[in-house]
Amino acid sequence: MVGCMQSTSLQGASSHSGRNVDPCRQSDRSPEHRFLFAMGDVAFVAAVGAQAALVMHTMHDLGLAFVWASILGMAAAMAIQMLMAFVVAPLLGSIESMTPSMVVAMVVPMLLDVVELAGWRPDMRVSAQLGAGFGVSYAAYLMFYGARCRRRFSALVGRGVCP
Repeated sequence: MVGCMQSTSLQGASSHSGRNVDPCRQSDRSPEHRFLFAMGDVAFVAAVGAQAALVMHTMHDLGLAFVWASILGMAAAMAIQMLMAFVVAPLLGSIESMTPSMVVAMVVPMLLDVVELAGWRPDMRVSAQLGAGFGVSYAAYLMFYGARCRRRFSALVGRGVCP
């Protein structure tokens, strides 16, 4: 986020109420703002999961050997994920968009490879649903993990353990 690394507060930045706002602190944002950004993060990671699944499904449809289809599908899914992340980075933030989507774009093609090795060949729609579902699940996991970390660190700060 802009300004998070340079200082702990921005001088002159203010909210609608006229008080100074630190963009690095979750508590300085309105609930609507946090909800909209969370939904944007979830939708983006779901879209990355769906596209990764569709790319891998397409690679397997080309009739290439399994190893080549897996390698090329993974590379293509990662390339498209990077382009998607660069496009949404100004809106959602580079770390918030790039990091979770990288994991999803790597795991979803492998998930489809495992499903195919197990003998099930889902169609395009089911593949996209699997990818999007994994993306939503991963985004939910990250939100839960982030809330737990913030709660734990705030307890440490309250006890004087952390500055």
